[in-house]
Amino acid sequence: MNARFLLIAVLAAAVGAPFDAAPAADELVVYSGRKEMVLKPVADAFQKKTGMQVKLKIGKTSGLANELIQEKARPRADVFIATEAGVMEVLARSGVLDAYVSPEARDLEPGFRDREGQWTGISSRARVLLYNKNLVAEKDVPRSVFQLTDPKWKGKVAVAGTRERTTLSWVSSLVAVKGAEFTRNYLSKLYANGLKILPDNADVWQGVGRGEFAIGLTNSPNYFLARKADYPVGVVYPDQDDGGSGTLLNLNVIALVKGAANPAAARRFIDFVLSVEGQRILIDGAYEIPLKPDIIDPVPLTGFRRTPVTEEQLADLAESTLKLLAGIGPEW
Repeated sequence: MNARFLLIAVLAAAVGAPFDAAPAADELVVYSGRKEMVLKPVADAFQKKTGMQVKLKIGKTSGLANELIQEKARPRADVFIATEAGVMEVLARSGVLDAYVSPEARDLEPGFRDREGQWTGISSRARVLLYNKNLVAEKDVPRSVFQLTDPKWKGKVAVAGTRERTTLSWVSSLVAVKGAEFTRNYLSKLYANGLKILPDNADVWQGVGRGEFAIGLTNSPNYFLARKADYPVGVVYPDQDDGGSGTLLNLNVIALVKGAANPAAARRFIDFVLSVEGQRILIDGAYEIPLKPDIIDPVPLTGFRRTPVTEEQLADLAESTLKLLAGIGPEW
């Protein structure tokens, strides 16, 4: 795949504080598409355990991936954490990542880590329908994303744009399972039905919680964040009926950057994130779905039928999916 789409289509997606200083020899630099409130507790625990300083750069996954490509000749990051694995496939093909198979990854199921060791899944999130119970009667709760084109939902559905990489993965998964023409027609109808495209998944779950929208397409941890905020919300893992496309499972993934200034520390950090101690921080603090069988899930997030799509397929479809969405509306 040509990785230029990262440089062209998502150049504006790079966010975060200025990061001009060269990395220090005794400092671990982590680029993270996961939000600070999710990753900082993990970094703090690692720092306390090892005494090694961790410098976080937080941004959108696509924007940070773009920066890694730009910095390929002189990497600033030691570790990259992404909100889905498709972008890691692109970076691996671009020569940005270095292979590392952590001993802590030995129990991961096939598909939860790259066969060549270029990336490893650390946790996951399901693509769900979040709804406001005050606006959606129980008998009317949609069970499929394809029901959202019904006129009764006109102007009442929200989704984040593709700066949120999980949205791009969701659409790519529809293309993989249903085909490009079906997906284009579906999204065109959804768009014509007044779909609200927002900058961030946080805008989606907070908007649904406040009653600005009846339904949001978002990620499973946002249901628990909305509940924690005392919003009247419910959740659906969509398309579980026979013949349905299933619910997409997005992996959060970690990788070693090729040419990292501190590769030994980077490997040690990856080991820590995958350890029971690191996993517990992610699962308990961020409501994420564990990938390792020895991690007990505190909330019933498993047991749903997954969309049958591989990370390689999502990577292969990313560029054409961006073009498909651009043809439907500029807000994507």
